[in-house]
Amino acid sequence: MDAQEFTKLANELKPLLKRISAKRRFLGFIDDDDLCQEALINLWKRSKNGEFQGKTVSYIIRSCYFHIQNYIRTHKVRADMLSLEEPVAYSSEDPFCLKDIVVDESGFFFDKLNSRLIVDEMMNNGLKKKEKDVLRFLYQGLSLRETARRLGMSHVGVLKIKKKISLKYAQKYYG
Repeated sequence: MDAQEFTKLANELKPLLKRISAKRRFLGFIDDDDLCQEALINLWKRSKNGEFQGKTVSYIIRSCYFHIQNYIRTHKVRADMLSLEEPVAYSSEDPFCLKDIVVDESGFFFDKLNSRLIVDEMMNNGLKKKEKDVLRFLYQGLSLRETARRLGMSHVGVLKIKKKISLKYAQKYYG
């Protein structure tokens, strides 16, 4: 395939590639334009090698879709887990650990008490039964999907109820 044929093919497929790329936006550091560009580069390389000779447009688009998925999978940021006890620097002879600079805020009694009082007040003032159930499960630390499973509803429904509760009380407690 020569450059002119590729340009024609790329212009034909670009709107579809942009749509495919826009659906894959869950990675913060790779935007849809980057993904579309990556798909076009892959398309160019493979068409130059003659891999798309005699193939349908849907086959070509599907291969670009799989390339984008594979690209995202291989370019995800990997999180490194570190121990708080691990030395990160040395000042004179003493090691300096992460625990020395990371503040543990989970143990503040008054913050927990304050949030518990707010939840109690919300449960006793103006919430419907379904809203109370959602708030109770979310406060216990369940995820949206776990809460939805326990209540026999969709996670989208739980999310809507959570937003409704937030709107009711955001101004009163945080406004």
